[in-house]
Amino acid sequence: MKSLLKFAGILTLNSMIAACSTSFPSWSQATYSKPQADQEKSSEISQIQRAVEKLPIKVVNVPTLTGIGFAAVSVQPGKTTNQKRILAIKAARLDALAALTEQIHGIQLTGSTKIAEAVIQNDTLRADIQGIILGAKTVKVHPSTSDTYQVIVEIDKSMIEAIVRAYG
Repeated sequence: MKSLLKFAGILTLNSMIAACSTSFPSWSQATYSKPQADQEKSSEISQIQRAVEKLPIKVVNVPTLTGIGFAAVSVQPGKTTNQKRILAIKAARLDALAALTEQIHGIQLTGSTKIAEAVIQNDTLRADIQGIILGAKTVKVHPSTSDTYQVIVEIDKSMIEAIVRAYG
């Protein structure tokens, strides 16, 4: 009787192993498949990304714009050295703002050359800058040499984005 139960147990165990091996793949054959909802979401995301790439509007990283200006002290029209320094700082700041204006609005160049008898008589080049600068901050004012002042102005990224939103 014991041997019969042993045989029945072994037979049952072999049947269970055979059933398991046919219904479950081995580890080397196992593959992971995403649930259907995850596959649909990733498909939707990739469709949205492709649609955004086709849009005519591109996202641009807005930098901080910096303008640097210089002015000499000795050529200023003040009576004292301190007056000349103050005027040089003002002139350097205007030069720095002109550099910012050029970066934002561009520069218009006009040139002319007069030639007579195959010789240049007069050669001129004129540069015009025009625009409005909002939100510029003076970052640094310092003497770069004993007779020259340097002024650095900037418009940071958040201010440029606010101006673009306000004025389109």
